[in-house]
Amino acid sequence: MLSWPDVIDLRTVGIMIIMTCVISSMVSIVIWRLNRPMAGLISWMLAAFGGTLSFLAWVSMPWLGREIAIPLNMTISTGSLMLILDGVLRFRGLIPAGRLRWMTPTAMLIEAVQVIVNLNQDWLRITLNDMLNSMILVAMIAALLHRARRDERTIHLMIAAGTAVMVCSYLFRIDAALAAPRGTFRAPGDPAHAYVFFISLLFILSWTFGMLLMVNLKVHRALADLADRDPLTGIGNRRLLDRLATRSLAHDRAGLVLIDLDGFKHINDSFGHDQGDRALTWIADTLRGLLRPGETPIRLGGDEFALFIDGTGDSSDLDGRVAELDADINGRISIGAGFPLPARVSIGAAAAPADGSTLDALIMAADRRMYADKHGFRPGTEARP
Repeated sequence: MLSWPDVIDLRTVGIMIIMTCVISSMVSIVIWRLNRPMAGLISWMLAAFGGTLSFLAWVSMPWLGREIAIPLNMTISTGSLMLILDGVLRFRGLIPAGRLRWMTPTAMLIEAVQVIVNLNQDWLRITLNDMLNSMILVAMIAALLHRARRDERTIHLMIAAGTAVMVCSYLFRIDAALAAPRGTFRAPGDPAHAYVFFISLLFILSWTFGMLLMVNLKVHRALADLADRDPLTGIGNRRLLDRLATRSLAHDRAGLVLIDLDGFKHINDSFGHDQGDRALTWIADTLRGLLRPGETPIRLGGDEFALFIDGTGDSSDLDGRVAELDADINGRISIGAGFPLPARVSIGAAAAPADGSTLDALIMAADRRMYADKHGFRPGTEARP
């Protein structure tokens, strides 16, 4: 019965891996050029370059000699895995930009020292190498699956599965190295290397494909978020309000607070639109600072703001919340901010299902109460129809 080494030799697999790494490098360059601000992409691009260099060193062993080729191959391979882990951590926001850059060179230094020291003890060198690489890959799987959102879970599970298979191939080779009589386990002669090399090829393919999917999902999410945000203030816009209302009003448990800036036109006319924009941003920042769980600030347009409250249908609770917002926002306006602010804000609220079961009905009811407040009534004092 033929084994893998009888069918395909390691140098051929190495060349296949080099070709795959070159393609992965080209893909990484294109992705990075299109999405330069995205964290982690540089690390992944360098990892693809490192994979190419690593296997170039392997196939060049007849010319370089094992004293040079093996340390280069193993050290650069470990560095490439660390760069992939570094990219995952940064891409997912688990470590801040510019921090922990020492991880990759430290892992490469440890690997280089152990390879050189154990160069003529193949079983020990391979065991230590595969243990270190397995730990890196397990950390990579944990980083991928840590608090993965629902829309990214399938992609992360696919990449984690390919990474887990790579770990299994390392464990298989460790077992082969430890089980063989001392001095009989040789690299590259043992069949275990063929399995590791072949799985490495699949691992690189899964990571390249997974990287494309992860970046595409992140770009799609960013565009969707941008479409839901007011470009001036950064809070939600009417599109986001419509989406939130569609979801929450299906259960008839929602509240809507409308906020209008009194005297805002005077700021634009007297001080210019730059100061008007500054006042609008101040109101948005103030709303952010007053948020409770389940509340989303919205700018409807012009000088009109809203606060959508998910999961409330109690009118008395909503009236209490309106009173708090009135006191907090108008209290801060009276203190001032060092630049022109509206004279005050007028507030009105409506709750579902008491005031209606559609967004338009809630807006009409809240708008009516807001204009009553504008003309001298306090929120909550008007009798509900």
